[in-house]
Amino acid sequence: MELYEAIFYRKTVEKYSIKKVKQPMIEDIKRICKNITYLNEDLNIKANVVDRGHIIHFLMGKECKVKAPHYIVVTSDKGTDYLQNIGFAIESVVLQLTSLGIGTCYIESNLDKDDMKDIIDSEEEKSDREDSQIDFFEEVEEIDESPYVIIAFGYPAKGEELFRRRDAKPDRKSLKDITKGFKGSSEWDCILDMARRAPSINNCQPWFFYKEGELVHLCEKKQKQHLEEMSKISVGAALRHFDIACKYHEVNVIYEKADHKDRRGKEYFISIKRSGVNLESDEEGIEAGSKDKGQ
Repeated sequence: MELYEAIFYRKTVEKYSIKKVKQPMIEDIKRICKNITYLNEDLNIKANVVDRGHIIHFLMGKECKVKAPHYIVVTSDKGTDYLQNIGFAIESVVLQLTSLGIGTCYIESNLDKDDMKDIIDSEEEKSDREDSQIDFFEEVEEIDESPYVIIAFGYPAKGEELFRRRDAKPDRKSLKDITKGFKGSSEWDCILDMARRAPSINNCQPWFFYKEGELVHLCEKKQKQHLEEMSKISVGAALRHFDIACKYHEVNVIYEKADHKDRRGKEYFISIKRSGVNLESDEEGIEAGSKDKGQ
């Protein structure tokens, strides 16, 4: 299953079986996590696989609302748009796990750098005992990044669905509620529909797309203070969906910062510019591409 298809099937899984993911697939997931990509290359974002879920249960205590056999703890240093970049990076991992038949769920993190040291020490001990082929935490001398979000993963509990039906309509706002300025620009509809399917904290769907000339501006609808960090991560996840859809439909885009002010109740994040594509003729091309690929 390619990532574009995974967008249709992905759903949040909150209840997990105690069955563990077999070690060969854990190693595959570690490889995926080692190869994350994001927009701001000055950041140092890491997706740390925690094989033994009880470590997270212990460290998070009562705040661990989703009990799973495994977790991914996502850490980053602070820099420009670091939270949005975390969402952009980790949503690709989530979709790849979906394509592997693994359930996932975003969890707010209450961990700190000291907790990360405990996690790393524990995983290193396990790696030493089992002589793992991949030492995910190798060459770690000092922890400079803080944990910001956690992904629970594993197999769904009995009665819990792993996938959403492909033709199901997720509980999401309509395109007209998350866009402005796209009148007569239906060539974007297929791509924006993928963005609106992204997961978000409390399903708040904070993303908003403004079309202004040749640019599309992505903004975040401001949330209550306790949701701020996860809201920005959610916006990054929506941009990853947007990016995957652009690649699928062979629409070349460039992400850049533009001279765009915050609008009332909305905070500017980034702008999107198409490159090497004829806007007047591309609508038909997208529709034809969708039909060719069974959409």
